[in-house]
Amino acid sequence: MSPRPIDWTYHADVFACAMQRFRTHPLQTWMTLAGLTVGTASIVVVVALGLTGRGYVMDQIEGVGSHLVWADYLGTASAGMSRRADDWIRESDVRAVAAHDELFTGATPLLVLHGQVTIQARATDLTVLGTAANYPQVRKNLKILRGRFLDGDDVTSRAKVCVVNRHLYDQLFGGGGPSQPTVHTLGMAFAVIGEFEEPVDTLGQGDVTPETIFIPITTAWLFTQPHRVDTMFVEVRDGRLMNVAARTVREILRERHQPGSEYEVRTMAAVVRVARTISAGLIAVFILIAAVSVMVGGVGIMNIMLASVEQRTREIGVRIAVGARRGDILWQFVLEALILGVIGSTLGALAGLALPTALRLFLRGVVVRVSLASAIAAFVFSCGVAVVSGLVPAARAARLNPVEALRHE
Repeated sequence: MSPRPIDWTYHADVFACAMQRFRTHPLQTWMTLAGLTVGTASIVVVVALGLTGRGYVMDQIEGVGSHLVWADYLGTASAGMSRRADDWIRESDVRAVAAHDELFTGATPLLVLHGQVTIQARATDLTVLGTAANYPQVRKNLKILRGRFLDGDDVTSRAKVCVVNRHLYDQLFGGGGPSQPTVHTLGMAFAVIGEFEEPVDTLGQGDVTPETIFIPITTAWLFTQPHRVDTMFVEVRDGRLMNVAARTVREILRERHQPGSEYEVRTMAAVVRVARTISAGLIAVFILIAAVSVMVGGVGIMNIMLASVEQRTREIGVRIAVGARRGDILWQFVLEALILGVIGSTLGALAGLALPTALRLFLRGVVVRVSLASAIAAFVFSCGVAVVSGLVPAARAARLNPVEALRHE
């Protein structure tokens, strides 16, 4: 049995009847569409803002080092009770960890000293960080503004050089600074070879204070136990292996030190999980709020179509009297609701994509993320709401008694 051919003339007549409302009541139609348009645009914009916010937070975490593992010495238990702090992480431990290059891209030591520096005839506390030349590659959160960072020759020769935080540099030397600036602290004069800043907020996990300088760790060992390391930073090759990496660092330290020594090994994995969970939850909540706007637009469509049924009762009776089936009447009003939904959803999706795109022209330093998938989903959802909202008026129109409809004034 051959399929029944499509009667395009009939569908064209139904479409023309559905469009009649737009021609006769344009202002009322566009005011109804406004709610659906705003709701659809709100969904797209909310998703864009949520993705942008999540991206910004993740960039901040990347600045701290999302693949970062760090270890600190806590102390050594003796006779089950007392503690003595004498089994520090050593330079050799850093090399032992770095040797596992199948798991780590690098490891770097950090030794924290505290000194003073004179700023405008006033003694100011100074954080002196001793480290190796690969600190910027492992720790990530460091940007050289002028000069250079420490290199291998500085570390090998125990050079009396330093790299100064921008805040401290401005206080000590002003905008330009002398041709050969020097920082006097710890009883030494350190030649300034560079100026740096932290490009992102370190979320409380940073080593740097506004008054901070970096010096070679070999020079820092002149003021404390040789080869001592306060914190060891390790960068993991694959973020999926963070737990394995932390366990490996913990086992290496346990094997290389005396029983009872305790080391705290931490990662950014927990921070990354929390940030992703919170951002996903916020996006979901905001989408639900925006969906309410779409529902309001759907109520507007239902209202205008109920009014349309009331105003066109006699017309519906005439159509039924000349042979139109109830299904034809139902389809006419469903099609009218669908047309409203398509127009409103299309305008809303386009506006929702245009607003975040335009923001890219004005926001610097923030990557605005636009989701085409959210626009498609919002379009489909809004069209669905429009059709569902039109079912009640359509069913009411289809159930009209033709005799009573013809008598309607």
